[in-house]
Amino acid sequence: MSKKQTNNHSNNPEHVKEEHLQNATPDRPESDARNSASVQEERDTNEVPTAEAEVMSDEQIQQPTPEQNAGTISAEDYEKEIAALKQEAEEFRNRAMRWQAELENYQKRIARQLAEERRYAAIDLIRDLLPVYDNLQRAAQSAEQSHDVAQILQGLRMILKQWEDVLARHHCQKIDALQKPFDPNVHHAISRQATNDVPPNTVICVAQDGFILHDRVVRPSQVVVSMALPTAGSEGSSEAVPSSPGDESPGDHPPS
Repeated sequence: MSKKQTNNHSNNPEHVKEEHLQNATPDRPESDARNSASVQEERDTNEVPTAEAEVMSDEQIQQPTPEQNAGTISAEDYEKEIAALKQEAEEFRNRAMRWQAELENYQKRIARQLAEERRYAAIDLIRDLLPVYDNLQRAAQSAEQSHDVAQILQGLRMILKQWEDVLARHHCQKIDALQKPFDPNVHHAISRQATNDVPPNTVICVAQDGFILHDRVVRPSQVVVSMALPTAGSEGSSEAVPSSPGDESPGDHPPS
């Protein structure tokens, strides 16, 4: 009898539905609680990043941007570079002042040396001429004690040769003018003389020797220059050449 009842209950759909509702009803509040807790947790997790984002945005607003940081570093670098350039410019200025002082000292030293050289430029020549002076003194004393003209003349010629040797050592040479063509650069004509013995404009007599130092004339030779014989009717066979300082005279450039 009991088996039949059991089968009847199981075969009855309404009875199965009621049992199912009775079995499911006690579990629903627990599942709803779990669902509500998971939803709350999702809301909390969604709200936390929003708060953190707000805090981070405030910090980003307060903190300087990378461009601002780069600008601040660049300004500091500029200040350092300016200070380094100022120091370098000061070093160059001090160096230039030292070089200028050294140059001025060098110029003063050179000027002083040149002045001393010009002042004592003739000391070597004077030292070489002193023996000639001594020999002239001896020749004068010998002439006072002896009246031998030939001996005195020989001594004077020796002194003259010594004098020429001294000048030659200092590159001062006597101008060889006799029987040479007239050269106005080294000769000074004091007169002209007509002759057929030599060609015209030839030095036939040297009144005073000239000297040349290296390639510069110290003193021109005073000479007499030949000219062609005068034609019939001309007067005189010789003519004096006037000379005046600074003026060019016909004697300096005798006619051909």
